[in-house]
Amino acid sequence: MPVLQAQIQTDRATRYLVQFCKHAAAMGSGGHSARMHMRREVEVAAEWSDTSGRVAFGPWGEATLTADGSSLTVRIDAADEDGLTRIRDIIARDFERFSRRDPLAVAWQRLDSPGAAPVQDAVGVPSGQRRGFRRSHLQSAALAVAVVLVAAVHVGLAGSVLAESRWTGLAANVVAVLVAVKIALIAVARFKIRQRRAAKRPDHT
Repeated sequence: MPVLQAQIQTDRATRYLVQFCKHAAAMGSGGHSARMHMRREVEVAAEWSDTSGRVAFGPWGEATLTADGSSLTVRIDAADEDGLTRIRDIIARDFERFSRRDPLAVAWQRLDSPGAAPVQDAVGVPSGQRRGFRRSHLQSAALAVAVVLVAAVHVGLAGSVLAESRWTGLAANVVAVLVAVKIALIAVARFKIRQRRAAKRPDHT
């Protein structure tokens, strides 16, 4: 029987435990986003207190959660590897959504395979970071398009206004310098924003 366990360092352990169990109970009753998480033949039942919780995903297996003042321990006991992956993915999606403002860092450990390396998955990467990869690519593409448009506008205006001027060469150089300065300022601003975001992310455990 495959077993995964993760210990999450957080001072909101009880909050995440209760939130996950309540959401699982809603899925089990056919409520909130049940069809988004799993197939219809899976039966979900949840019970919890402020310090412990148990969520059964029949026939995949079950997840148990234990909270104390500084950490939340999550353990998955599954019937097979497929069930293990499915339960882990549900936990990953939920905890990613729950911790958007304060991303969690989690490393799963295989307990049924002594000495196995920690398993990093969607929860193992802070939620904001995983979304950040996609956002970073989109922002970079948008920035490139904006730079091209700015350069085209500057060059177009300079060409139309100064086409007959004896100062055309000088004006073109000035426009090129302005475009370069704008690109540099945008790049510096994005670098500083990324530094601030990285400083706010907790280190992986």
